[in-house]
Order: sequence, then C-alpha cells, then structure tokens
Amino acid sequence: MNVEFHEKLATIAAHGTLSLSIALGIKLGLFDALADVSSEENPATPDEVALQVALKPRYVREWLCAMACAEIIEVDHTGGKFWIPIDKLSMISGPNKDVFLMHMAMIPIFGSVFEDIVKVCKNDGPYGMDYSSYSSFYEAMNAISHSQHQKVLVDKYIPMIGMKEKLEEGILVLDVGCGAGFHILELAPHFPKSHFIGVDITESAIQQAEEQKKKKNFSNVEFVCLDAKELKPEWIEKFDLVLIFDACHDQCRPDLCIKEIHRVLKPDGLFAMIEIDGTSNCYTDRQEKGIAAAMFYSASLFHCLPVGNNTPDALGLGTMWGIERGKKLLQDAGFTNIKVEKTPFFEINVAYLARK
Repeated sequence: MNVEFHEKLATIAAHGTLSLSIALGIKLGLFDALADVSSEENPATPDEVALQVALKPRYVREWLCAMACAEIIEVDHTGGKFWIPIDKLSMISGPNKDVFLMHMAMIPIFGSVFEDIVKVCKNDGPYGMDYSSYSSFYEAMNAISHSQHQKVLVDKYIPMIGMKEKLEEGILVLDVGCGAGFHILELAPHFPKSHFIGVDITESAIQQAEEQKKKKNFSNVEFVCLDAKELKPEWIEKFDLVLIFDACHDQCRPDLCIKEIHRVLKPDGLFAMIEIDGTSNCYTDRQEKGIAAAMFYSASLFHCLPVGNNTPDALGLGTMWGIERGKKLLQDAGFTNIKVEKTPFFEINVAYLARK
C-alpha cells in the first residue's frame, strides 16, 4: 500500500468534512461570537458562545471541538474552554475574513446541487445548470465581495487602474454581472459626480441590488436585468469605464459579452476585468497554485462550468480559463491595448485592463 497516498486521502476526507463545519460556523456567526466572548486570558465555554448567538450549547460544543482539533481555534487542557489565537483573529472573525475561509461557505451550496451535477455530466443529461438553481450562491458571493473587496476597492483598486481622477470628475460606469450590486454601491458615495449602471442576468440579484439602493438612497446608481451578451442597442460608445468582477467566466458566451463591452465602451474608455489567476494550463496551474488550483477546478465543476455551459453554443470555459484564453477573447473582440496585472490585494485574482 502507498502509505503516503493513503495519508493524503485521509487528509482530504478530513478537510472535506471540516469545510462543512467551517461553513456552518460562518452561517451561524460562531467565529464572531467566539471572538466577542473569549480571549487567551479568558477562554469561553460552549454555553457562553451559544448564548451570544441563541444556539443550543451541545451543538456549539461539538462545533468548537471540531475547530479546536483542526487547530483553527484553541482549547485549554480541560477540553472545555475555547478561544481564537490573536494571530488568527482577523482572518476568521470580523468583516474582513480570509478569502479561503469565505470560499468554504460555498461548500454546502455545491453539495445541494450534487445530484443535479451527476445528471449534467451524463451524455443524455442537460447541458448545464441555470443560475436560479443556486439559490443562496449569490448571497455567499456578496459576502465574499464584502469581506475581500470593501477594504481595498476605493483606496487600492481604483487608483491601480488609473481611474480615480476621472471618477472624481464624473464619468459613466457600467458594472457587468453586478450581482447584488455591492461594487457600484460601494463606489457611488465616494464618486458622487459619476453615474453607475449595474447589469445582471439574475432577477433576484437585481431585486436585492434595488433594495440596497433604496436603503442607501443613492441617486447616481441604477440597475438593469440584462444578459451581458445583449446589452442595450442604444448603448453605443456610451461608457467611460466598464467593470467586471469575477463574472465573465460564468457567461455561456463570454466572447459575445466582451464584444458587447467593446461596442458600448468609448474609444478612450477602459475595460477593467477581475478574474481568477489561472494559466490556461492544468499542469502549470498545479505547479504554481498547488491545492488552491484543485479547489478552483472543483468549484468550477459545481458552479461556474454548469452555468457557463448551459446552452448548445456555450464555450464552457470554466473558472480556470486562465490568462492566455482571457487575452485571446479580448483580442478577438477588438481590443488592441491589453495588460494583465497582478492584484496583491485580490489574492486569487488578476486584472485585465483593455482599451480599444
């Protein structure tokens, strides 16, 4: 028996189950609750943590034990009191949780469509999955955007793409695949002279965006339910800046989407696209990204590929389509000035910056 491989399988099995427990902790607010009531000097009992979030102490104890055995949190020698080490505190609690912790919130969503994916994989099965099949996916994605992008979107990303001064002066901005509208709702109050339009194919996402817009009472924001491959015909060379955040690879026809963006972008405008940092080569992905690449290919299998392969003419590129394919799609759409830049503040992404 290959002992090393046996141990690897045991680790994968443990991590798979553990990921569900972590996702449960995020959903129930257990990490934040533990952070609120404990410290290394004053560790908390399961009863104290449970009281903080109105949960049953016995279940909370089981969860705390799982986290402690995984060395995500700490436990005292009695096995009954718990705390989060100071060097992990901001990574697993608070508003800016670690990107990989937040991605574990997706695990239950992928599990909920497991049998559907079985059917999709079969020759006589459907082409893929509809966005509506993933009921809570967009809520989870919105939470990821909040935790990862909110702290850097205005202060780091906008200056990096060179659009801060123009946004301050006042320009027209389009966010394609806007989801619940987080990005433009975050940008709008910082740049009141600019006008922001968000489009998304999912009606429920646009409804959520509209609700948030009303709460914030923004007058420089609007949302439209549209398929990105067919933007409004009258939007000819209309926008100074077009944004996409992790949404292009989900398109069945990302090529048509990018061609539409080329059409609606002004001649001196900028198309800025955030995408997963892949190489377009599985071997190279494994060499450079290791287990993180396996995570993204798996996430693609359970969401991005099915929703992006749901029509007979779909390209089915998946999450890890990579830089080489990305650049080719931009070139084929008519973009001639293309740069791909690392985004250290978006750890798992790269930025494509394209002009006509």
